[in-house]
Amino acid sequence: MAAIVFDAYGTLFDVEALVATATELIGDALAAKEICRTWRSKQLDYAWNSVLMNRFLDFDKATDAAFRFALRDARVDEERISTLVPRLLQAHDTLPLFEDVKGALETLGEQHKLLILSNGTFRSLQTLTNTQGILFSFDYILSTEPIRTYKPTRAAYQLVLDTLTCDKADVVFVSSNHWDVTGSKAFGFKTYWCNRAGRVADEVPPKPDGTIASLGDLTSLV
Repeated sequence: MAAIVFDAYGTLFDVEALVATATELIGDALAAKEICRTWRSKQLDYAWNSVLMNRFLDFDKATDAAFRFALRDARVDEERISTLVPRLLQAHDTLPLFEDVKGALETLGEQHKLLILSNGTFRSLQTLTNTQGILFSFDYILSTEPIRTYKPTRAAYQLVLDTLTCDKADVVFVSSNHWDVTGSKAFGFKTYWCNRAGRVADEVPPKPDGTIASLGDLTSLV
């Protein structure tokens, strides 16, 4: 029996759904798309840089700060920012599932242990999985928050082995974020890149063991 470990943001939960919320709040679809692109980039920058500086910033705080930066960068006035950020954070806490998630989890869970390993806080992960009705689909939900680091550090992936007391060869790791797939492959897991959008793969090795267009594809591979 393999343990299948999923990333959360962008893999199970559709982060790009925030564009629709931002569009509704701002009233400009192009501006909203750019704000969300800036936000996602800054969210990861703030998280990773906080580890490099040895001044850990949890993912909720990084998310908040990134929204504020993205709105200021779009020249939104400060009074409006104070109104928009709480609504964007609420949308982030209730991101929708991709359509292929529930069916894949149901099938895979019949024969495999299922886990989440995410940079998100446990509070956010519990809220998301509970809101979308998949909380009990997983044997474990792991956040990197307690060890004050982020994927793709080796310590983050080690959480899986410490939790399951298994070998790396027993773990299949799945993410839609190529940097996460690269990190988990470098650690020693078998990896699948879920490339729903047909994006170009990163140039930096190692390459994933396989690329899938849907989580449903996993059922014939593990």
